Amino acid sequence: MLTRLIAVLAFASLTACVTPASPIRVADGNQAEGSVTLATDYSLMQNPQIDWQQGLQKASTQCQGWGYNGAIPSGKPKRTCNNETQDGNCIGWTVNATFQCTGPNQPQ
Repeated sequence: MLTRLIAVLAFASLTACVTPASPIRVADGNQAEGSVTLATDYSLMQNPQIDWQQGLQKASTQCQGWGYNGAIPSGKPKRTCNNETQDGNCIGWTVNATFQCTGPNQPQ
């Protein structure tokens, strides 16, 4: 009985670490170049599952607002440290992903 309880608690503590990252946000963009950079943050205690499909939708919406048809991913997401301890250990990260806007909308 005690062994099962320990196993259940261990499993629960492991699954609690898998959390969504903060909401994906538009971090930068260049309308003339047709590029959008999205970002999300997470901390040391999180194991984020980043929904890049949601990011693609957000980038496409931004591009459409500029008169483009949509967006496609451009390169791989990059992770950078955004929060360090006094000892220099990273305890928070930002993940950035760039999207390229696709074909300008044609006037009808």
